Amino acid sequence: MPEAPPPVEIAVFVGSWLPYSETFVYDQLRFQRRTHAHVFARGRTPHASAFPYAPCTVLGPAARLGYLAGGIAPSLDRALAQSGARLAFAHFGVNGAYALPFVRRAGIPLAVMFHGHDVGGLMPQNRWTIRYARYQWLRDALFDYASLLFCASTELAEQLERLGAPVDKLRVHRLGIDLERFTPGTPDDKSPAPHVLMIGRLVEKKGMVYGIRAFARLRATLPDAKLDIIGTGPLREALAREVTDAGLDAHVRFLGALSHADVGALMHRAHLVMTPSVTTASGDRESGVIVLKEAAATGLPTIGTRHGGIPEIIEHERTGLLVEERDEAQLADALVRILSRPDLQRAMGEAARAKMEREYDQRRQVAALEAALLEVVGAGTSSAAP
Repeated sequence: MPEAPPPVEIAVFVGSWLPYSETFVYDQLRFQRRTHAHVFARGRTPHASAFPYAPCTVLGPAARLGYLAGGIAPSLDRALAQSGARLAFAHFGVNGAYALPFVRRAGIPLAVMFHGHDVGGLMPQNRWTIRYARYQWLRDALFDYASLLFCASTELAEQLERLGAPVDKLRVHRLGIDLERFTPGTPDDKSPAPHVLMIGRLVEKKGMVYGIRAFARLRATLPDAKLDIIGTGPLREALAREVTDAGLDAHVRFLGALSHADVGALMHRAHLVMTPSVTTASGDRESGVIVLKEAAATGLPTIGTRHGGIPEIIEHERTGLLVEERDEAQLADALVRILSRPDLQRAMGEAARAKMEREYDQRRQVAALEAALLEVVGAGTSSAAP
């Protein structure tokens, strides 16, 4: 039997290496088999040690300034050449735009994965913002040079098409999850009281203020219910005030950023996960919310909004419930409905796990992504991700 060819070297561009909100990047690298990545990051987070990976080039202050401001950083040019990469892959459109001058000089093709805020960042209201001005200036060049523009949800692909992205370059690629890491628990694991989780960065688009208000309404029916909020972010104090003002301090915990293992353990104790996400004024939106997939893999029903890629993950009335954005009354009704019926929890949880096995197995999703990337460099054939 002939030996498999060696992995194709690729350069993967990210922002900082690595926030807990982007663990999907690390998971992709762990499951790559036909490609091998040299990571390029413009900074390092305090959590970097939780994601050991090599080779990973982190830019110093001078190189970072040149990278962000003008696409000039000789040390990055050298490192990219030395990596032997035959293709560059950027997570988030912003990183793709910043990487573009370097990739062009290296003479290698580029593929970009869009996740949410990077599509909103191309909308007209963000044209003159510090965060997105240069990104918007590079947009047409990025669309022209990139070989493939992956989108984490159908909605993002539709948004990019409206923003001028070439239709023939757009691909919907849904991020998978590790089904061996997130597995169903047992009935004995469950908390004796109704237990709800909200997980994600504490930012506006996560809609957690509406989740807190819905939880306050829930307690009129289920007064012993508990809510755990996992994550960090700029709205931590505002959300804590919301909890205090509603008299919920004894029933709501802010747990900060947690490891995969700790999140999985809490999912085994919980009865459902709620993601009340919203579209912000700047156009920031969700795509394929990873924690919803992780919750489903553990056999939990989920509640989410009709927003972004969430309806692609939650099958309404089968694996969970969907409500309208910013509607705390609908959220509360959905919470009561699921938490009051153990039989519905079990049925939805089993259906949710089965959906993850069919559609979101990380190994299959990464293999599909690799196949598409290898087609770009003429080293394989593409197979569309389901």
